[in-house]
Amino acid sequence: MLCSKCHRIGAVFGRFENLSLAHDRTKWIYLRGNISAHRRRNLASLAAACRQDCPKAANVKDFRHSLYSTLAQGKADQTTVRVREGQTIYDRKNGILRISKSGKRWESVIGLEVHSQIQSNSKLFSSSPNQYNQPVNSKVSYFDAAIPGTLPALNARCVRAAVEASLALDANVNLVSFFDRKHYFYADLPAGYQITQHRKPISQGGGLTFTVRNENLNKIYTKSSKLVQIQIEQDSGKSLHDDIGGYSLIDLNRCGVGLLELVFSPDLQHGEEAAALAKELSLILQCLGVSRGRMERGEIRVDANISVREVGAALGTRTEVKNLNSLRSVSRAVEYEVWRQISCLENGIEIENETRGFDFDSRQTLSMRDKERKQDYRFMPEPNLPPLVLQQSMIDDLKQTLPELPAKTRERLQNDYGLTQDLSVQLVEKPVFLQLFQECANLHPKNCKPIANIILIVIQEYLTEHDVGLSLENVSESPSDNMESSNTVSISPKALVEAVSLRESKIINFTALRKLVRKMLSGDSRNPEDIVNKEEWRLITDQTLIQEFVDDVLSSNTSLVQKYIKAKDKKKGQILTHIFKAANNDIRAEKVDMSIFNRLVKESLQSMNEKPV
Repeated sequence: MLCSKCHRIGAVFGRFENLSLAHDRTKWIYLRGNISAHRRRNLASLAAACRQDCPKAANVKDFRHSLYSTLAQGKADQTTVRVREGQTIYDRKNGILRISKSGKRWESVIGLEVHSQIQSNSKLFSSSPNQYNQPVNSKVSYFDAAIPGTLPALNARCVRAAVEASLALDANVNLVSFFDRKHYFYADLPAGYQITQHRKPISQGGGLTFTVRNENLNKIYTKSSKLVQIQIEQDSGKSLHDDIGGYSLIDLNRCGVGLLELVFSPDLQHGEEAAALAKELSLILQCLGVSRGRMERGEIRVDANISVREVGAALGTRTEVKNLNSLRSVSRAVEYEVWRQISCLENGIEIENETRGFDFDSRQTLSMRDKERKQDYRFMPEPNLPPLVLQQSMIDDLKQTLPELPAKTRERLQNDYGLTQDLSVQLVEKPVFLQLFQECANLHPKNCKPIANIILIVIQEYLTEHDVGLSLENVSESPSDNMESSNTVSISPKALVEAVSLRESKIINFTALRKLVRKMLSGDSRNPEDIVNKEEWRLITDQTLIQEFVDDVLSSNTSLVQKYIKAKDKKKGQILTHIFKAANNDIRAEKVDMSIFNRLVKESLQSMNEKPV
């Protein structure tokens, strides 16, 4: 029997008869830092407490000392080598280079593996519903739980989704592909194996071109990454770690959900490139309806394979950083790992071929398990599934019905509606915003650019402030799948166009337009012009009234007026800005047409300037 403390440690992933297996699992969870109690505990006091409780248990003693030495070594790996970031530059010949503090020039080599959950009503091989945020273990079939005698039945929707993704990425779809069993033990995989495609995946080749906005280099450029293959496989369940009891509970709702694994070549050189690739891929999959692309829910997860080498040298030993679930995590994890490897090599420490996790709080990668001894997954053909045979006619039909992809949409928005690149990028990133803009544009307003600005500034601000989604007829952007009507808001495209036209016609100012749009989002269905009249938001355009406002402002800022009269032409603009700021503090500024006000101020000052001082 293990002592209470040792038993707590060994039971992080359940009770293990094999102490070495318990040791490996405990090392993984400790260094990953998922259990806060373990992260806070001092290693020395932990070992001392174990010695007091288990002085006679030889097997536990061996386990205890092995655990302590391994954890201490893992801790030392993080602290003895100080990660020092150097300079990142762009070289025309070699691309992105890293210059360390010692002056050495390094290249980073990065390749991504992206796992995307397929958007389907049921799981890959069973009829269990594929739904998020359901009661624990409530969407589990006999097959998902690996009950003997159950057989897999392939979901045709998942196959079509894989073919659509392959066509969108210019991959070659294999007319015949095979399913295989990948054996490994883990509590959230009841069968003890995963059904995947090892021998021949559903598609191979292809690539993805995307735009990178690299703030470190202050550079915007286009990058391409080659696609190695796309394969269909099962997702695993979910482990829920109990900090207090020291146990892990298993939720099998996700087990068996269809996954696409997209493997890209190691042709990236920076964390921002990796994040940009993941972002563009997510947009494409959302556009196709293959995946919802919500990384915070685990619907897209990124594994990054990273190595560094001196310029012109052979490829270095790579590490794999797994389960990155946000674009910011992808960028930060890759950049930290690049500089960690450079720091290790420059201090004479070899890079281990290992799997690492990323701690978002500390912004560091942490060792999970080593890969020095290659794990034998004992791949074998799946005996319960025949070869997957596709008809060329089906592939041709899917190719004809592919929707407009994000890159083409951005180009169309800029060419047809005169939007800037930034505006088109932001609209494409939010399908519901894009649809709202498109419906507004179909009403043929005089200028579409102000409508895009209102959507991305005012409407986005309202949704974030009230934590609600925007719903339209065919698409919705909401915090959850089962969103109640009280948690979504809507706005009529026609009303939005009319509201913006009031601003363009200088009937109201931007402040009134913002209030008007927010009022419509809150449920006011009146005509925008009626709301403006009722709230008395119309701009005052009577020059006599505005001239009175001008005279009041100038009389209350005589010092600025005198400075303006005496100042040289180069200084007049700066002084004029201070006068306008003083006018904005007056409540009448919200009611007055400030373009007329500004003109009258300049005319009044000019007439004063012409008079002899």
